Amino acid sequence: MLGFFLFLMVNATLFIRPAEIVPELLGLPIYNIFILSCLTCAFPLVLHQLQSDSLVSSPISLCVVGLLGSVFLSHFSHLNLTASLNSTSLFVKVVLYFLLLVGLVDSMKRLRSLLFWVGWMILVLTALALLQYHEIINVPALASYAEAQYDHDGNVMGEILRLCSTGIYNNPNSLSRILVTGILVSLYWLGDRRSGPLRLIWLAPLAIEAYALSLTHSRGGFMGLITAVLCLLYARFGAKTATVLTVLCLPVMLVFKGRQSNLTISEGTGHQRLEIWAEGWTLFRQSPIFGIGMDQFAEEIHYVAHNSFFQSFAELGVIGGSFFAGMFYLGIRWPLKLGTIGSPIRDSDFRRLGCFLSAILAGEAVGQLSITRCYDVPTYLLTGLAAAYLRVAARNFGAKTPEVNFLLLLEVGSVSMALLFSLFLLMKL
Repeated sequence: MLGFFLFLMVNATLFIRPAEIVPELLGLPIYNIFILSCLTCAFPLVLHQLQSDSLVSSPISLCVVGLLGSVFLSHFSHLNLTASLNSTSLFVKVVLYFLLLVGLVDSMKRLRSLLFWVGWMILVLTALALLQYHEIINVPALASYAEAQYDHDGNVMGEILRLCSTGIYNNPNSLSRILVTGILVSLYWLGDRRSGPLRLIWLAPLAIEAYALSLTHSRGGFMGLITAVLCLLYARFGAKTATVLTVLCLPVMLVFKGRQSNLTISEGTGHQRLEIWAEGWTLFRQSPIFGIGMDQFAEEIHYVAHNSFFQSFAELGVIGGSFFAGMFYLGIRWPLKLGTIGSPIRDSDFRRLGCFLSAILAGEAVGQLSITRCYDVPTYLLTGLAAAYLRVAARNFGAKTPEVNFLLLLEVGSVSMALLFSLFLLMKL
């Protein structure tokens, strides 16, 4: 119980970053204190997950551990031992966070509890951002991002103020991704019949986060929200009905207007990112198996890829890129499979949770197509929730979940190569 409480505190400091709100706390290793304390309590759980039989029964965990090996090899393959050790020491912290999540969240009750508190943590960071945006408080770390707008001739037409929040979310694109998660979490609790009338309180976070999402002016966030909603509709009604409902709901999406719904890639930042991918493709061809090295993309061309999947292929090679894509694929496909009609799981609440976790991760995956967050903890929070769900499904509900074998490796490899080829075609066309 203590370990789970400490893990909640780890996430609280991850989301809210108290040192950025209260300058007097600056320099205190609050996050490190909590995660080391949590690791001390739950170290046997972490070790158990690293055993071969545990990894075989949890392919998402295997992908994350495989990423750690890929990070090491990405530099070691170029005989750069110092960079290899430095990068590995940075990413091992992310892996430990993931393993703590999957080890500690071992029941339906804890899954729901973590999702409950994550929902309120997202509301807090959203509220702080909005208070700063509307000049009710003055915290420099929360300052919004002013982005210049240009006409077709390159002349400045004005600027738009894009919402930002604390820590890693001090970027409108990053913030938009967690807002999509917050919206889905609010929808989950709104539909939770166990909570009775109290569930209506989640209308407030839903409205606040939807409003905040519009202020980020993020196209990636907008597309992520559409994808997540489509995933939910598919899970609930099937493909045909979901298509009809999507068409009927399109007018609602008009609230996200201007930059956010302008999805063109023939000009502006969309076209600029395609040009970055073209340069990145040259880097990928230099070292296609093990990659050019973690964090080397920006070193080579002075920009990140603005696409986590493409950057992982370029920096970690085909092997590491496949691990990264694979954990998303498995985390979307299997909770959705166990959550939809026809699932062997009889508990309707647990099935419903699987659908929402799949939708959250689907929205996150689309968001990752326009931002670079391959090695950041929040990415592994969401994939970790999917991995924890599958472990609980197997242990507590007797469901058949994926196990590592030749066919699964072939399936994940095929999906990863299809993704890489799609990114290549998009760049060329």
